[in-house]
Amino acid sequence: MHDEKNPMFSVRNLLVKYHKLVALEVEELEAPVGKILIVGSNGSGKTTLIKVLLGLMRPTRGEVRLLGLNPFTESNKLAKQVTYVRDKDELPDNLKLSTLLNVLREQYGEDNVDAIAKELGLLNHKDKRLCELSRGWRRKASLLIALASNKKLIIMDEPFSGIDSGSRALISELLEKKPSNMIIISHIQSRIRFDHLIVVESGRITYNGPYKPIEWYS
Repeated sequence: MHDEKNPMFSVRNLLVKYHKLVALEVEELEAPVGKILIVGSNGSGKTTLIKVLLGLMRPTRGEVRLLGLNPFTESNKLAKQVTYVRDKDELPDNLKLSTLLNVLREQYGEDNVDAIAKELGLLNHKDKRLCELSRGWRRKASLLIALASNKKLIIMDEPFSGIDSGSRALISELLEKKPSNMIIISHIQSRIRFDHLIVVESGRITYNGPYKPIEWYS
C-alpha cells in the first residue's frame, strides 16, 4: 500500500531515446500526492513521461516508481490502483454506449455511474454506438471512465480537447470534487485547483513545484 507521506511518483536518471533523438532526459523528479498538472508544448515529452510511469514504454535507462511500485515488474498491482485515459479515444467504434455504462456500473456502482452520465448528458445517447456520436460526445464517453473511477490515481492526457467550453467547465467541476489523486496533462486552462505543477520543455523538466499561474500552451 502506498504511504501518503511518500511521493506519488519518482524518477531517477531517466533517459528515453528514439533512435538518436532524446525524447526525455530527467536526472531526478519527485511529485507529491494530490492533483498534479503537467504542461508543455507539443512534443516536449509530457506523454512520454506518463507512458514510462505507467510501464507502457521502456526507457533507455533509469528508474521510475508510481505509487511506490515499479511499473515494469508490478504492473498488475499498479493497474488495480490507476485509471488512465489517453489523449486519443481508443474505445471500439461499434461499442454501444449502453454496454460501456453496464461495464462501468459493475465496477463502480450503478448510482455513481448513472449520476455522472446524466450530468454529462450521456444517458440521452445510451442506445447509440460510439461511431454514431460526435467527437465531443465520444470524448465525454471516454472521460466517463475516469470520472466514475474510484481508484487511487486518475491519469488523463488532454481531457478537455475536442469538447466545448460548457462541457469543460462541468468536467472540471466533477474532477475538482473527486478525492482521487490526479495527474492531468492539458494545454487548455481548466477550473481545477491543482496542488502541483510540472513544466516539460524539449525533453527537460523546467519547473517542478507548487502550482502557480503560468502561460498556457496552445
